[in-house]
Amino acid sequence: MHPAAVERDFHAQSNRLLGFGWILLVLAVLAWGWAAWQVFVPHGVDRSSKTCAPPAFADRPDPYSNRSVLNGDERHERNCAAVRDWTTPVALLVFSAPAFAAGSGLFTAGWLMERTRRLTVQLEQATG
Repeated sequence: MHPAAVERDFHAQSNRLLGFGWILLVLAVLAWGWAAWQVFVPHGVDRSSKTCAPPAFADRPDPYSNRSVLNGDERHERNCAAVRDWTTPVALLVFSAPAFAAGSGLFTAGWLMERTRRLTVQLEQATG
């Protein structure tokens, strides 16, 4: 195989690794942003005039209490807890952590390959 073809293939592979790494990193960061939005931003329930406190700062009633009669505020808080709970953002964070790790590894591998290629070219030019 001709050295120029080897060089081109090496460059294409490093660019591919960089690209896949960027994609996974961006997806993980978007997932983290969405999870933070779900946990830290107030929201509404069924077009009511009352807004719900974000799950991170809410003082929610015990969902396992045996009370069958709830006052208006407790019912509203229970509805808020039903609309936006912790399970979805936490599950998303759990699944985005491996994507971030893989993206970091791919990006680092691609960047190091590209840097190594540039170093090799500079060494060849310096030696003659």
